[in-house]
Amino acid sequence: MPYALPIIAIAATAASTGIAMYSANEQSKSQAAIAEYNRIQNEQNAVWQRMAAERAAQSDQFNSQLSMSNAQSQADQANMNNVLVQQQSQQLRAQADGVDSQSRQQADRIRSEKARILGLQRSQYAAGGVTPEGSPLAVLADTANLYEMQVADTKLLANLDSNKKRYEAGMNELVGDFNLSSDLFASAMNKKAAQSSFNDAQFAEKAAGAGYRINMRQAAIEQMSGNATARATAMGGYSALASGVGKMADTGMTYSMYKAKS
Repeated sequence: MPYALPIIAIAATAASTGIAMYSANEQSKSQAAIAEYNRIQNEQNAVWQRMAAERAAQSDQFNSQLSMSNAQSQADQANMNNVLVQQQSQQLRAQADGVDSQSRQQADRIRSEKARILGLQRSQYAAGGVTPEGSPLAVLADTANLYEMQVADTKLLANLDSNKKRYEAGMNELVGDFNLSSDLFASAMNKKAAQSSFNDAQFAEKAAGAGYRINMRQAAIEQMSGNATARATAMGGYSALASGVGKMADTGMTYSMYKAKS
């Protein structure tokens, strides 16, 4: 019976060592599998994050380019509007020149009519034997004055009309220049803002690529860490095996020594 105890001890040690090694091996495999699973999940997340960030950045770039195009269209429209304003002002000045020309022509016609009427009156007086002194002279002077007043009124009305058109032309250009400056300034600011947004979107797209690479490296690092833990667990199993073998050897030696003394 005393000889059976060492054998039982050796068997128990072998069983516990085997169980410990098997448990460590299974745990090591589980840890390695978890590390692989985490790596796959992390890489997939990195891919989706990169795709989402790049798409958002590309969308922002497109919108920024559209804004820059709109800003340029705004500037083009402002220049076109200013051209129309200049043309309108030129037309108003041309109309003013036309009014002045018509006024001069009308004045010439009035003076021609005055000369004709005065000549007719003189000839009538001469035919009647009336001398131009006295009342006939006063009549001729009144007639001449009436026509000159008509000429003056015609010129006055024409000057008022032409000056009004020239004033409108000047104000039209003044407002047009102000609107042009305002629109061009707004266009330039919008274009700068759009360019800044475009640059930010380009940076975001590049950052998405950099973030993807960082996440992929982090996934690899985490997998290596998990694999290191798995290897450590496996080494723990081997250590348990070595310890168990050592205990069994000690038990065997003790049994042999005891047997030899017996």
